[in-house]
Amino acid sequence: MEGPAGGLAEGPAEGLAGGLAVEPVGGLAVGLVGSNAEAVRGAEVVIAVTAGADSLAACAESAPHLRPGALYADLSTAAPRDKREIAALVEAAGAVAVGGAIMAPVPLRGLATLILASGAGAERFAAFGRAHGMDVTPIGGDPGDAAARKLLRSVLVKGLSALAVEARAAAEAAGLAEWFWEHLVETVTSADERFVRRLLEGAGQHAVRRVHEMGAATRMLEELHVPPTMTAATAATLRRVTETGLPPLPRGDRSPEPGTISPDSTPGP
Repeated sequence: MEGPAGGLAEGPAEGLAGGLAVEPVGGLAVGLVGSNAEAVRGAEVVIAVTAGADSLAACAESAPHLRPGALYADLSTAAPRDKREIAALVEAAGAVAVGGAIMAPVPLRGLATLILASGAGAERFAAFGRAHGMDVTPIGGDPGDAAARKLLRSVLVKGLSALAVEARAAAEAAGLAEWFWEHLVETVTSADERFVRRLLEGAGQHAVRRVHEMGAATRMLEELHVPPTMTAATAATLRRVTETGLPPLPRGDRSPEPGTISPDSTPGP
């Protein structure tokens, strides 16, 4: 790790910038140093794990002190544009950049948590990671490509989380918490590709009706004194579908054939 909160550099001297208390890991001698410059100087590989908002500043502080040819892997959760700017700073310093993305909660698998790596140094970082017990998958391409995959996943998973929080709060306020919990769990655990296609295709076929339906849901949440943030956003998204249509869906074995009736063509979800 490297950055305002602390930095771990792999190389002749491993160091942490800042005031973190660190236990030796895997036999590595880990020492505390006073700055990012001291942490990265002379290192062959620098793994930057900062908050996304700090990633550019951390790199700007560290880049002038990187050794030529050093590998700088930024694993922060930042936008693809930020990853490209970080890569530019690293490359201007004569080092090699990797845009990385941690794809699962770290406490579940620790060092073996899946990391996607993109950019010029992706293959090299993957080899380094494997040698140290890490699960790094190189995808090549632009330094921001790994971040794009992570953030698309975030749009889905964090959006689902926010929807569940809002719906759960409304269910509590309506006195239907137990019923809703069972419905939520059943819906999520029974989902498959057919269900996903039905969600999207149904949104295209029934967007107008669903806009009105979500308007009613918005008014219900307001009456329950539950802020309808996600519910209103859903209505707005469906309204946009009535104007622009759906993004294209991939064809597949379970995709309805042309001219067939969608499972969602009758009133319902």
